[in-house]
Amino acid sequence: MWGLFLSVLSWLQLSPVPFIADVIGTTEPALKLLISILMGYPLAVVYHKYVRHQYKEHRNNYFILTGLDMAYYNFGLSMFHNVIPAVVIYLTTMVLGPGKKNVIVSLIFNMSYLLIGYIVTESEDYDITWTMPHCVLTLKLIALSFDLWDGKKMSKGEELSANTKKTALTQAPSFLELIGFIYFPACFLVGPIFSFRRYSDYLNDKFPLDKEEAVFNKQAMTRLLQGVAYLIAFQVGVSVFSMKYILSDEFWDASIFYRHLYCGLWAHFALYKYISCWLLTEASCIRFGLSFNGTEKKDDDTVVSKWDGCSNIKLLRFEFATKFQHYIESFNCNTNHFAAEYIYKRLKFLGDRNLSQGCTLLFLALWHGTRSGYYMTFFNEFMIMYMEKELEPIISKTKIYNQMWANKYTSYILYFLLKLYTIVFMGWSLVPFDVKVFSKWCSIYASLYFSGFLFFLPWAFAYKPMLLSVKNKL
Repeated sequence: MWGLFLSVLSWLQLSPVPFIADVIGTTEPALKLLISILMGYPLAVVYHKYVRHQYKEHRNNYFILTGLDMAYYNFGLSMFHNVIPAVVIYLTTMVLGPGKKNVIVSLIFNMSYLLIGYIVTESEDYDITWTMPHCVLTLKLIALSFDLWDGKKMSKGEELSANTKKTALTQAPSFLELIGFIYFPACFLVGPIFSFRRYSDYLNDKFPLDKEEAVFNKQAMTRLLQGVAYLIAFQVGVSVFSMKYILSDEFWDASIFYRHLYCGLWAHFALYKYISCWLLTEASCIRFGLSFNGTEKKDDDTVVSKWDGCSNIKLLRFEFATKFQHYIESFNCNTNHFAAEYIYKRLKFLGDRNLSQGCTLLFLALWHGTRSGYYMTFFNEFMIMYMEKELEPIISKTKIYNQMWANKYTSYILYFLLKLYTIVFMGWSLVPFDVKVFSKWCSIYASLYFSGFLFFLPWAFAYKPMLLSVKNKL
């Protein structure tokens, strides 16, 4: 019960956390969050050494106790907020049964509770309050209600997609199983989200933990070291590229090209904060053994187990991205999977992909908070992706484009330009998300001469017709 112990030290004013936070230049809540994330790994070691085999019937209880301990350390008595939705979905599933009504109630209640929490707690700064784990919990419980509905459909013989079959539930979890699922210590605070089906299979020994322990231990350590490396890179990066400078009058004195590049590099390093947290939590998930993701056959016909079931970042795809689709595929993977499976595909009845995508991005903006910056960021994503999806098929079929990629030297130039494009406009897109408030992000956009709007918004009615006309003439 390390969290309770540290809480007692803090109450007695004997905790070293405030001093350490001041030395490294961060806030006490942020440092407590980092300590909690790092604690997931030793908790996994203890689980395998003392709990998994010796106290098999208490596995779920171990996750509940360690998760509650972590919650109390970070949020005190405010942790009760995370229990309320669990009680609600448990009761609504009992009363309404798994199905459409239960999904609607779960969706409305969980999103409403989260939004009210944002309204009560949100400020202009980056807040670490009970709403942080609650946003993860919201997606997990909404997904759970859909999975129960899918299980009902499957029991009736309805055809489901391959992905849906993997998560569908034919039996509702018990209340204690639900609490263990919510408070699983490796993922409770910042995710990644995972299905109850995965949690149930894990508890019931359907993953080859004994056989593959040496393999997933090695992968867990690799992810842990990567997480520490990205955490250091984040600290160095934000000390060089500062939002404080971007908001200052001095920023206007720099050249317009420098401002765009600086903003892009700031955003790239700012994202390392999330990447480091996801790598550290994934390391804990792998060490627990929760990340089993089936097997794959190698070129030499050997079959190996995969342990990337809780991966939230694809590092190589992210670092070498040359279009925004690469960012979407590589960043916050589990949330994107949730959005695709439980929102976008469920809106198929709308009959329009762009409308479904717009509604999905609106949902994600609501999920992040009530500040205008979130909505601007997801509008930017919609605007950029709309242009990319239409532009790529046009230029990829041109002779000159393929010749440039075929030539060794021009391919380097093309890659550099595309990389510059992604970095610069990732900065443009992420600014509102970070500063949140309209007056701040609008001021920064003014310093960039609203270039993103000029570059992307006229695509459909100006750039696209012009490009098609030139292509036809060629």
